[in-house]
Amino acid sequence: MSPRPRTQAATAARHPIAFAGLLLIAFALRAVNLTGESLWRDEVDIVNFALQPIRSLLAGFTEKGFNGPLYLLLMRPWLSLAGVNDFALRYFSLLCSIVLIALVWVLARRWVGPRAAWVTAWLLAVSPVHIWYAGEGKMYTLQPLLLVLAIYALARILTSNSKAARWWWVFVVATSCAFYVHVLSPVFLVVAAAVFVSQWPVARAHLKGAFIALACLTVPYVPLLIWQFPALSRGIETGHTFYPLGTMAQVLLADWSYGFGINAPLYFITQPAWVRWVCIGLFAGLAGVGLIRLLAQRPQIAMGLWAWLILPALAVYAVSTRAPVFEPRYLLWCAPVLFILIGAGITGNEKTKLSLPTHLSLILIAPLTLISLLGLAAQWARPIRPDMRAATSFVSSRLETNDIVTFQIPHGRYTFGYYLASRPLQPGQNAPQVVEGPYTNYGMSEVDVEQAVMPYVPPDRNLWLIELEPAMWDARGMVRRWYDDHIPLIERREFNGITVSLYRHHAP
Repeated sequence: MSPRPRTQAATAARHPIAFAGLLLIAFALRAVNLTGESLWRDEVDIVNFALQPIRSLLAGFTEKGFNGPLYLLLMRPWLSLAGVNDFALRYFSLLCSIVLIALVWVLARRWVGPRAAWVTAWLLAVSPVHIWYAGEGKMYTLQPLLLVLAIYALARILTSNSKAARWWWVFVVATSCAFYVHVLSPVFLVVAAAVFVSQWPVARAHLKGAFIALACLTVPYVPLLIWQFPALSRGIETGHTFYPLGTMAQVLLADWSYGFGINAPLYFITQPAWVRWVCIGLFAGLAGVGLIRLLAQRPQIAMGLWAWLILPALAVYAVSTRAPVFEPRYLLWCAPVLFILIGAGITGNEKTKLSLPTHLSLILIAPLTLISLLGLAAQWARPIRPDMRAATSFVSSRLETNDIVTFQIPHGRYTFGYYLASRPLQPGQNAPQVVEGPYTNYGMSEVDVEQAVMPYVPPDRNLWLIELEPAMWDARGMVRRWYDDHIPLIERREFNGITVSLYRHHAP
């Protein structure tokens, strides 16, 4: 009796401890600095929106321009059970990130082989940008998880006739949920179509299921299409910057290779601009090698991966010509493709002589790992988010009765309120009166500024000015300049991304 062939699943099953160790390393890298930075305003918005009345929360599913209502709906019971705090909010993202690594590993094992899958999972585990978003209380690990699950379901459909119906349901449910986790998720349909067509003629046997799935996906997409189509057809102001396609590609490759902590991967040594290009080139070059190898060995898989890598960026660019919407995090779900291609480039085809010896693969993995870890060290060493937690602690320790706090930008009041609520006031203290700073960027004059702030400058009261991203509201710094010129400055403190000024207006 001939020996039973060793399948990919059997090969993977021989290393459960190694894979658990990889996931444990990924978990540790994500958990160690989970609350190292303050929540930023978008994260606090998640808390506030998730805890609003359920009727308002459900209304977001059809509200024009509203992003991620399903994510908010999921966060409501999560925060109720885990508690409303920084750790609980971000831990949900961390868990999704760990499951994403496992799912990408399974998908890569199916498409490019076990050794390439290990490389893929490792690079994803140490990826600075994925570690960053695993530590942010937003939907940028849940959305990739759902979309990778949908692609995996599609891969199973195209290789299994007996269970195709079951996997079509997984595809439809995962994709539909992604629509309401992030507003740009429908771009995924272009990728799904390309992956399906790339598997022709095998895909021909599944055309009926594909049309039924498309019909099922139309229903949940209609409420989004009602407001998205008019917005795109006439063009709207979104608040995002328009990026040329080349700049988009550069930003994405930089984020996916060494992260974005200080826009430079090698924090501990001096790094000229060419160092960054070398880092990007190493990742992109090995991915290119992987694509070439797959084109020669498994062209259908290569074309599907290429479509997944390229088409979403092209679609977002096309949308941006009418309504700029590009942010690198919106395309984070495409980053695993880079690592899958690198895995294929490093390991080659394990069934041919093109496969590299293990020690040579490790030599190539080492610099990629070093770049990733140095990029991660840069993110940890130089915090990125505005430190409203420390700023609030400073203000709350000095609050007096009837203090007034002015915010530039006004939205900062919600992050301040979140952290102030977590700090019990001392006897004799009370919550300050919150004032929105005037919006000066439309051309307000100094006289206009004075008229706007004077009603909130009564005598013998402390006046606080908290500046958080002030250029969005007061690019010329007119409010601070007026305060400095007319009210005695008692103290000014700088926190990461935030300036806090304390003034005291004495009675004449």
